[in-house]
Amino acid sequence: MEHLTAAQLANLRAKLEAELAQLSARLIAEASALADTPTAEPGDIEDAAAEEAGRFRTNSLLGRDRARISEIEAALERMRDGTYGICEDSDDEIPYRRLELEPTTRFTVEALAQRERDAGRADPQEGQPTGY
Repeated sequence: MEHLTAAQLANLRAKLEAELAQLSARLIAEASALADTPTAEPGDIEDAAAEEAGRFRTNSLLGRDRARISEIEAALERMRDGTYGICEDSDDEIPYRRLELEPTTRFTVEALAQRERDAGRADPQEGQPTGY
């Protein structure tokens, strides 16, 4: 984290905390709305299907929000332990500009590109690398 100034780190922390507060509030509201949703009358297939589709959509959004909250909490933990802004693969410093765009990132652009190349070489059937 030594490559980040105190002001840069404070800016990134504020962005993360603001997004965390927004997502947490939305998660609470969505969960409450889901719990308060009335169920369709028995025998009303169209209402039941619409209700199920709505519940599926809401659960998908809740899952996405929970995953993002976990990413934010992990980034804040890295700030606390002094590893924030250091690539988990290469130990290189992640540039401030990249962190500003995606404050939860754990990888440099180069390391992420390498991960994608490596994933492209894996055989999707076996999960093993294919010929190079």
